[in-house]
This record gives sequence, structure tokens and C-alpha cells, in this order.
Amino acid sequence: MCTAAAALALTVTVAHMPAGAADLSVAPMYRPLPAAPASNWSGSYLGIVGGGVWGSAVVHNDITGVDQTPRFNLNGGFLGYTSGYNLQNGRLVYGYEGDTSYVWNNNSSFEFPPNAAFQNDVRERWLSTFRGRVGYDYGNWLLYATAGAVWATVHMDQVGPPGIIGETHSHWGWTAGGGVEMRLSRELTAKVEYLYMGLQDKSYFNPAPNPVFSSGQRLSVDDHLVRVGVNYKLPWSILDSFFRR
Repeated sequence: MCTAAAALALTVTVAHMPAGAADLSVAPMYRPLPAAPASNWSGSYLGIVGGGVWGSAVVHNDITGVDQTPRFNLNGGFLGYTSGYNLQNGRLVYGYEGDTSYVWNNNSSFEFPPNAAFQNDVRERWLSTFRGRVGYDYGNWLLYATAGAVWATVHMDQVGPPGIIGETHSHWGWTAGGGVEMRLSRELTAKVEYLYMGLQDKSYFNPAPNPVFSSGQRLSVDDHLVRVGVNYKLPWSILDSFFRR
């Protein structure tokens, strides 16, 4: 009889306890960690890139600035490698990317009179960019803008009746563009990218090694580049775990 009464009293007491107090008896002993985002672009990566490049060039007189050739088109292709690092904060993705490519981008033009017998051949051979990237994460897609510096190795030959002379110089400049990157797997991504590159003017044949040739020429070059690439996300990243918190 006493046992039944005690059980009834306990039941009534529990039934009238505040909701918060009742929940304490079944509260979990741990708090689950927040789920990792469906996609995370943070980390280091390496990749290969290739595509087409086109642009224009013009040769000026280095003293007067007068054009010695008409503006002529350059076109060709390139193949190279790239590396970079991404940081992700929410949907915002930002980081650094650099690349170096071997380029075959060239063409030639004859000079205006009175040097119409002379021809200038322009050939780009190496191209590197050093850029920042800012993008927005759309899950398995990353839409981004990019800008920074560019460095190119350019060779110019002057060909005429006396023979040929040539020089190679480095041109610095700026670049800007954008692209889209798609996740293929946990480690692999593919991208399509466009860049415009404005290179500094550079003096050639100043002085000319042979006085018969035109001396003191200044070359202006700009490029447009469209490329595709595949990136591999490296397995180590010190900051990756921090941005997953």
C-alpha cells in the first residue's frame, strides 16, 4: 500500500515539474559539431593550363614617338602550370594565383617608308602572371574576378637587305579578367578563364648594333588570353581546418 502511494506521488510530481526541469533528465551529454559546408575551396593547389592568345603590336620611333609600322595582330597558343591558395569565409572565396607558360605568339610587319624594305618580327616566348582572386561560392561552382601583374619575354628581329638583328627584353605590365571554376571531385577542379594583359613599352636596338638598321625602336604589345585548366587540391592546409569552424 505504501509502495503504491509512493509511486503515485512520484508520477504526480514529475507531471507537474517545469518543462525545463523535465528536459534535464533526457538532455544529451554532448553538443554535436556543426556540419561542414557542402563545398570548401580553402587550400593550396597546383594545376596545368593551356589555351589561345591573341593581341597586337606596333613599333614606334623611340625619340619622336612616330609609328614605324602599322599596328599588326599577334596570335598563337600557350601551355604552362599554375599554383595558388584559396581562403573561404562563408560564400566568399579569395586568394592568390601565379602561373608560368611557354608561349608561341607572333607575327610581323614591314615598316613605313622610307624604311619599307625592313620588316619587324615580334615573338612572345614566356608569360607569367601574379594575381589576386575574389570569388563567390555556388556550391560546386566558383565564379571569380582576378587582377595583378604580368611579366613577358618578347623577342624582336629586324630583317632587311643588310641582314638581320635581334634583341630579347622583358616586359612588365598589368592584367585583369575573370573565370568560372567547377568541382570535379574532392581534389580536382576545372576552370575556364579570360585575361587581358597590357604590357609596358620597351626600347629595342638603342643603339642598333649595325648603323644600317633603324635604331631606337620602341615596341608596344597587348594580349588577350583564354585558357582552360585543371587544378589539384593538395592534401595539406594549415588554415583549412580553421575556416571550417
